[in-house]
Amino acid sequence: MGIPGLWKLLESSAHVMSFKELCLIEGPILEYRQTGSIIMGVDAGLWMTQCQTVFHKPHHAQMGSNPELRALLYKLVQLVQAGVVAVFVFDGPERPAVKRGKQVKTKPHWLVKGFIEMIEIFGFYHHQAPGEADAELAYLDRLQLIDGILTDDGDVALFGARRIIRKMNKANLDEITVYTSASMEEDPAVQLTQGGFLLLALMSGGDYNTVGVPGCGIGVAHALARCGFGDSLLEACNSPVIDLALFLPGWRKGIRKELVTNSRGYLQSRKLALARKIDSTFPDTSVLDLYTHPTTSWSPGFSIPAFDSWIIKVPDLANLAKYCHEKFGWSSNVIKTKFEKSLYPSLFVRRLTMPLDVHQQIQNHVVHGYVNDEQPQ
Repeated sequence: MGIPGLWKLLESSAHVMSFKELCLIEGPILEYRQTGSIIMGVDAGLWMTQCQTVFHKPHHAQMGSNPELRALLYKLVQLVQAGVVAVFVFDGPERPAVKRGKQVKTKPHWLVKGFIEMIEIFGFYHHQAPGEADAELAYLDRLQLIDGILTDDGDVALFGARRIIRKMNKANLDEITVYTSASMEEDPAVQLTQGGFLLLALMSGGDYNTVGVPGCGIGVAHALARCGFGDSLLEACNSPVIDLALFLPGWRKGIRKELVTNSRGYLQSRKLALARKIDSTFPDTSVLDLYTHPTTSWSPGFSIPAFDSWIIKVPDLANLAKYCHEKFGWSSNVIKTKFEKSLYPSLFVRRLTMPLDVHQQIQNHVVHGYVNDEQPQ
C-alpha cells in the first residue's frame, strides 16, 4: 500500500511520543481549537482491512462473536482514552477503478454498517469521501480542518498531508510515531516535499502504477526528488499558465542529464541505463492526474463535510452496552468490568475538557434547580 520502502526512508524525520501527551498538550492545555480537544482524521477502510486480516485464519469461528468488530471496538476505546475528536473517512464511489493492478471493489465492505454504528455510539464522526479516503484526509489536513491523520498509508504525504501519525508498538498502545511535512522537508537525510513524494510514486512505483520506471528503486527516485524534479513537476501540474505537454520534454531531459552526470551528487553512482528509459511515455499523464488532481469533496459537483459539527462528545454508554451484548454476547458483569477498566476514567477526563456553556448552566441552576446538564434522578 502506497510507496514501497517509504517508512524506512522517513525514519530519521520521525518523532516517537505519547498519543495522550500529544492530545493533552494541543487540546486542553494549548487549546489550539478552543474546544478542549484536537481533531484526528482516520482512514476507516484501512482500519477495517487491518482488523479483517488479523482474523483471517482457519479457526475464525473459535474467536467469539464478530471478532473484527470487537477489534475495532478496542481501537475506538484507545481514541476515547487519548481524548481526541475522531473523524473516520470512508472511500467513495469516485475512487480510481484500478489500484495496485487490481480492480477496486465497488461493493461496500461488510464491516461498514456495524463499524459506523459503533463510531456514532462512541460520539465520533464519519464521512464518505467522493473518491479516495487518503486524498480526502490529506485535503482536510491541508485546510487545517483536522490536526493530523492516523494511518499507515504513506500516500497521504503525496496528497499534501501536514501531519501523519502511525501506531506501531503493540506493547505500548499509547506510543505513536509522528511525521510532519516540516520535519520531512527539513531533515537533511530526507528532504522530501509533496512534489518529492509525487516523484517517488511515479518513478519507484505506487498505488496507481506499481512498476514506475523499470529498474528505478526508491533510492534513485529519492535522489532525483532531492534535486527538485518533483517540485517542478507538481508546480507545472497546478499552474494555470504552464502547458504540461510543452513542459515535460525539457523536464525529462533534465532528469536524463542528472542520471548521466550526477551533478548534484545525490546519486550513489551515475545511471546511464536508467537514463535511456526516461522516454516520452514518462510519466503516464493519467496516473499523474490521479495524484495531482484527486477527487475530493471540494471538487466540482460535491458537497464539503459538515466540519463545524466536529466537537468533542462522550460515548453513549447505554447504547454501547446494548451493542456489546448483541454483537459480542457479553453479559452485564463482563460489560461492567470492561467499562470500569477501559472507559470510565477516560470519560471523566473527557467531561472536564468539554466546553462549558456558562449561560445554560446558570439557567439550569436558577430555573430548574440543578447544576449540571442532566436532571437529578
